[in-house]
Amino acid sequence: QMRTTRKVSVWPVGLVGGRRYERPVVENGKVVGWYTGWRADRPFAIDMAGFAVSLQVILSHPKAVFKRRGSQPGMQESDFLKQITTVEELEPKANNCTKVLVWHTRTEKVNLANEPKHRLDTVTIEV
Repeated sequence: QMRTTRKVSVWPVGLVGGRRYERPVVENGKVVGWYTGWRADRPFAIDMAGFAVSLQVILSHPKAVFKRRGSQPGMQESDFLKQITTVEELEPKANNCTKVLVWHTRTEKVNLANEPKHRLDTVTIEV
C-alpha cells in the first residue's frame, strides 16, 4: 500500500505505545484524530512505523530533517511531518486505518500498560 503514496500516507501500528495498536482516526476518508495511548496532543500522534513519505515530497522539501537530537521525547515524528505536510493532507491506508498491517516489535515481553480496560475505539481491529 505504500507504493500508492502520493505525498504522505498513514496506517495503524500494532503493539505500540503500551497498547494493542495505535491508529489515525479517519472520517470520510480524512484523518481527524489519533487513537493513541501516549501524548494524544502531539500534532501527528503516530509511530515511525505508521507512515510513508513519497520521494517527491522529500525532494521538494530539501531542508526537512528528522532530528535525532533536539526534539522532545516522542516528538520526532511530529517535528518531521510538520515540515512536509498537514494532517488534512494525510492519505489513510489499510482500509481507512482499520487494519493493522505493521507491528512495532521487540525481543521482549509486550507492554500493554496503556491499554484501556474497556474498548474505547470506534472500530474493531484484530491485532
